[in-house]
Amino acid sequence: MNLNTEHRNRRPEILFLAHRFPYPPDRGDRIRSWNILRYLSQRANVSLACTTDTPIQKEQMNVVRSMCDRVLIAPLDRRMRWFHAGNHWLAGRSLTEGLFWSRKFAHTLDYWADVTRFDQVFVYCSSMLPYARRKSLRSLPRVVDLVDVDSQKWKDYAENSNWIRRQVYHSEARRISRLEKLSASESNAVLLASEAEAVLLRGQVNRGKSSILGVSNGVDSVYFDSQAPPPDLRGSCQPNQPDPAALRLIFVGVLDYLPNIEGLRWFLKNVWHPLRQLVPNLTLDIVGKNPGLEISKFAEQPGVSLVGAVEDVRPFIAAADVVIAPLKIARGIQNKVLEAMSMAKPLVLTTLAAQGIDAVSDKHYIVADTAEDWVENLAELARCPEARHQMGEVAREFVELEFNWNTCLAPLDRLLGIYSTANKSEQLAMQEV
Repeated sequence: MNLNTEHRNRRPEILFLAHRFPYPPDRGDRIRSWNILRYLSQRANVSLACTTDTPIQKEQMNVVRSMCDRVLIAPLDRRMRWFHAGNHWLAGRSLTEGLFWSRKFAHTLDYWADVTRFDQVFVYCSSMLPYARRKSLRSLPRVVDLVDVDSQKWKDYAENSNWIRRQVYHSEARRISRLEKLSASESNAVLLASEAEAVLLRGQVNRGKSSILGVSNGVDSVYFDSQAPPPDLRGSCQPNQPDPAALRLIFVGVLDYLPNIEGLRWFLKNVWHPLRQLVPNLTLDIVGKNPGLEISKFAEQPGVSLVGAVEDVRPFIAAADVVIAPLKIARGIQNKVLEAMSMAKPLVLTTLAAQGIDAVSDKHYIVADTAEDWVENLAELARCPEARHQMGEVAREFVELEFNWNTCLAPLDRLLGIYSTANKSEQLAMQEV
């Protein structure tokens, strides 16, 4: 066997750099990184290197290890994180880079690069780019998944903040923008979670040698199926009995994430009370991890319940009549929207929360941006259980067809030179022709 044939037949070696341990997939960034990791592990030998600011359970580690050749985890101390963030800031770099910096981690990556012939580096989020730009890894082909145009997100934060925070957020936006431009100038490809984000980045950077592509998130429609939540988790979360004067809403999301906090604040201030006048038995369940003081105060309002973190969100979504996503700041594609649609639930959301999905308003979901539209549409859904059911069924059919993870991630095959183990013989036959 000659060397060219040997190289063609071996599985590629991919170094996967991530800013958070990708399992469990219980928040937006982990959902995407976990599914990409799982996809790559079926096609290549993957070495995962990531930082973490939370403890990792043995069972979680075992799941990830089963998919990777090796795993490197760098725990981040809370106090040292902000020390590094300050140093990076003073040096003209972003706070985000400092928050995910570990010198020991960087030196271990240098060692890995010395003992392993990596074919590609896959960088998940801009905060990991400084590691990929180290001398030991700089010459390797690189694909960067920015997920969202984070510089624009920081600009959005600035628009909704007081004067002091506005200055900090604008500065962070400029510094993150530099990372995004470096990604475009130095990498083979830059990925975003929606075509809209890709268009935004193309308009902001000189692309250099990079392709800038929208590679959408998918959804596991087998797992997120309203007919199949585990029976032992249902508990008191049984669906409501039909009642034209009742409506059970649910909001799902990480509850220390600023866009989720501000979206809920806006909804409860502008929509909740006028809607309760039209729908007397209106309730709202707030489900998600890390609720702070402000979220806890939301639950003091009549009809609002703070559920908090749950092991399995599906029974709570299944029990709801309508899922809401009143986000006023949003980038990329919202996993909570895809999951609700996969669970065959009617959904009311803002234009920003709907971006990247390209479904049809009033068919697959309802888009509402003003308080008046929210009140009118939710009151109508309260009166029409059959309309809720029909919209949910059509929404599920849509995501089953358009948002399968394997289909969404198929562009990675070409970008990284990989292929599914199941298709190995077919690929080799094509190469030999």
